[in-house]
Amino acid sequence: MAGFAYHWYTGDHFEALSLTSRLYPEKALWFTEGCVEFSRFGGASGPDKARMYAHDILGNLRHGGSAQLDWNLLLDDQGGPNHVGNYCEAPLMLQGDGFLRNPSYYAIGHFSRYLRPGAVRLESSVYDGRIEQVVFRNPDGSRAAVLLNRAPEALPLWVTEDGETGWSLTLSPGSLTTLTWP
Repeated sequence: MAGFAYHWYTGDHFEALSLTSRLYPEKALWFTEGCVEFSRFGGASGPDKARMYAHDILGNLRHGGSAQLDWNLLLDDQGGPNHVGNYCEAPLMLQGDGFLRNPSYYAIGHFSRYLRPGAVRLESSVYDGRIEQVVFRNPDGSRAAVLLNRAPEALPLWVTEDGETGWSLTLSPGSLTTLTWP
């Protein structure tokens, strides 16, 4: 996996990913080891952690990433086991005899449920930098757009493929939204 695995330790490096994708277009670039470390993000709210996941996935996919792997999809209720004591929150956590689905679990679902294997990223743009987005065409021809409103207020949006026809909607404050159409 060393031939195509990457992950960030110090913030966003999406431009570096774009460059790598252009230099090695034949390589599948897989983001690995995404997680929410308690030592760094323990005070963040569940929705904020979900937005962190969405931001990373959106940025990686927009800049040439092929896949996103979580470091731990399931951990115990303390954020382990971990051999070095670097405890984390996972999308699924053990809770008593069951599981707790954290907001990050649902954020991942916006991608895994609607972007099908073999989907191709489409060029797209947005007029407001507070909205992050990525659009794909699935093998069956359907399309899926994942949108993250990073603003604390609702934002209007016009979605169009041809510049003339489309539809308008309002993104709720801080929301992650998936749109699908044939």
